[in-house]
Amino acid sequence: MKTNLCKILIFVFVAIIIKPVAASAVEGYSGYEGGISSGEVAGKTTYEYQEVNFLSGQPVVLKGNLTIRKSFKGEAITSTYTYDLSNVDKSATLKRTLIYNTKISKKDNGQSIEETSISGKPIETVKIGNNTYTLNGYDFSRTNLTDLKPAVNYYAGNISGRKVYSIGTSSSGTASQGKGTITVDVTGKFYGYDQYWGTTEVEEINYIIQSEKMNGTKVEKWGGTADVTFSTTTTKQIRYVENKPSEISFVGGYVQTQSNSSILEYSSNLPSFTSGGVPSDNMITSKDSLKIETFPVQTRLKVPDLSQLKGHWAEEDVSTLYSLEILSGNESTFNPEQYMKRSEFASAIILAGKEVPVDPALTPKTTARTSTKKTQVIATFNDVPEDHSYFNQIESSFKRGFLNGKGAGNFKPDDYLTLAEAVAVFVRGLGLEAMAPKFGAVTTFKDNDMIPAYAKNAVRVAEQIGLVRGDEKGYLNPNAKLTNAKAAALLNRFIVYMRDGIRKDYRDKYLGF
Repeated sequence: MKTNLCKILIFVFVAIIIKPVAASAVEGYSGYEGGISSGEVAGKTTYEYQEVNFLSGQPVVLKGNLTIRKSFKGEAITSTYTYDLSNVDKSATLKRTLIYNTKISKKDNGQSIEETSISGKPIETVKIGNNTYTLNGYDFSRTNLTDLKPAVNYYAGNISGRKVYSIGTSSSGTASQGKGTITVDVTGKFYGYDQYWGTTEVEEINYIIQSEKMNGTKVEKWGGTADVTFSTTTTKQIRYVENKPSEISFVGGYVQTQSNSSILEYSSNLPSFTSGGVPSDNMITSKDSLKIETFPVQTRLKVPDLSQLKGHWAEEDVSTLYSLEILSGNESTFNPEQYMKRSEFASAIILAGKEVPVDPALTPKTTARTSTKKTQVIATFNDVPEDHSYFNQIESSFKRGFLNGKGAGNFKPDDYLTLAEAVAVFVRGLGLEAMAPKFGAVTTFKDNDMIPAYAKNAVRVAEQIGLVRGDEKGYLNPNAKLTNAKAAALLNRFIVYMRDGIRKDYRDKYLGF
């Protein structure tokens, strides 16, 4: 009698390793001090960095290097950030070393909460002209919630802090002549997402600056505010490059380019100072922006043989997916009008929506010790045994949350996929179901009433973000079987949205670029 679960015992060599912490691959690469960096680059721990300093009563742009070291133990991360910055024109330097402890609490619903605080004694010395600002106290709190979805991790959080600096003033090499304190109160919020095709973090920080300094027998006081908004983005772009020589075995191919871009905008409202450095009641508003872009890393992609598709409306989509190795099999026999099976779609969707990369700084090294252990492989579906050609892909698509079974413990791998089913998978993979109204989701398609109830919300969201379009008469045809050509177009559109569409919603709402 066939059982619901097929269990196979196999012997494998298992490397004894520590399970990595599921931390974002973009979060934290600009530090937590309101600046921007060149972002993650494989094999590097030191990054180009810029920030704006307001301690002198005017904005001073400091540039230099940020070095980040990370380690983890259990569900805690220790991060050390070392800054070495300067501005020659302003005779300014900054030296700073901060150590953070981050505790990660995982919740039953797949979310996790991170809480970050300062560890040990923070060190910071800023010199601007004849003034030296030494950090004497630093209260800092940062917390964020991360929501893990099949293809994207989303996070949002808050930051608050208070820095207290002592002021020393020297002139012509003499000892300190004036002393005082500057207090900087910091509040902020940030949002971001992390996925294979691109990452973005946007942060808004507000500063309240209060200075009190002795000038002879008088106490000089001034206060001001500053707002900083910045965005850090990593993207993988794909473009077709045609070969100029005609006597070559292939006419062209796709190139994937990965690049990092960080943009910062700031505005400040600070007092004007007399020639003697005495603050006045007049306030000066300053605005400007900074930008860092990394040198792009290019990778040539596979060139498929799709001569039978020349001139077909889906030629570019199919060619892109074969070049990215999302579609598999013999491309020369690819039939665009053949219907796509659920098993084939499962294989494609887990590659189009690849797993979110783990922060490489937190990936543990494998020890040399190995052991032979019995590992139990359990088939989730009755009709997809372990020797099925798509067994691994179907298991992955289910466990990651893309596709579900079709009742009675079956997956129905050979069933053809409908458009409505595919759209539900795309939106579920993005984790954007909540964008639809809770009740009564309606689309603009003329056959809106034909959309199955389970897919109504997904189609509404997919239409809103540009994943699906109607035909020339305004019909969606949600229950039509999905051809290979239409599936390729949807899969490519899914990738384009993750690469470009979602980024615009984050960056364009906060920055004027």
